[in-house]
Amino acid sequence: MNDSLCRFFRPALFVALGLSSVGCTPHATFPSDSGTEILAPGMYPAPQLMGMGLKATYEKTVGDLPFVEASVAGEAAAPPALVYALPSGVSAGDWKQIGIQTDIDGAREVTRADITNGTPVWEVKQLRIRSNRAEVDVVYPSGGDVYQLATAIFKSEPFGPFRLQSFQRWLIAEDMPTCHHPVEVANAKAEVDAEAARKAAEEKAVADAEAAKKAAENEASPASDLPGDGSAPSAETDAETAAAE
Repeated sequence: MNDSLCRFFRPALFVALGLSSVGCTPHATFPSDSGTEILAPGMYPAPQLMGMGLKATYEKTVGDLPFVEASVAGEAAAPPALVYALPSGVSAGDWKQIGIQTDIDGAREVTRADITNGTPVWEVKQLRIRSNRAEVDVVYPSGGDVYQLATAIFKSEPFGPFRLQSFQRWLIAEDMPTCHHPVEVANAKAEVDAEAARKAAEEKAVADAEAAKKAAENEASPASDLPGDGSAPSAETDAETAAAE
């Protein structure tokens, strides 16, 4: 095929490929829904979309929360930092990558202490992609212990990046976020295992002490108190018995 024909067909080929990829892309979600493909959380465009979904939700909802007093005297109070949570099944490396994708200074991964202390947390609940449309559900803090749901909607042109198209808050109360960070989960399991081992050791020590106490009591008991000791009467006792008769 000569150069002129290549120049003629190349744009048409790109358009055809773009339409094909848009039309054939399955409905994929993370975490998975029944009947949909599982979307790998570490593969493009999942980290980028989750990061952008967190960014959009944080920027549009953080103004509802009171400012946090500065830890350094003389500095001004500031909005709460973006502390984000992700669904179970995301690797530690992908957690970090998604935080970078938020493009928000001070964004950090949630810890178990944040959950315990009531720190405001923004949590990705689900990501859905179909063709050139993507939706990211994010649970956001609405003051106090109240959490609600929002959806950031993105669209892309063929071979183009996803861009925020709209943002929708829902009047739906949600449970407080949880911490599924793999490092935190591993630490929690290690603590539970250590506590179980400590209790088992304590119980064994108590049982060993009881067994040792019983053994010592048995050794200290007089031989005459034992049944069937077979002890013979003394000569003095035999004489006294004969005189009595």
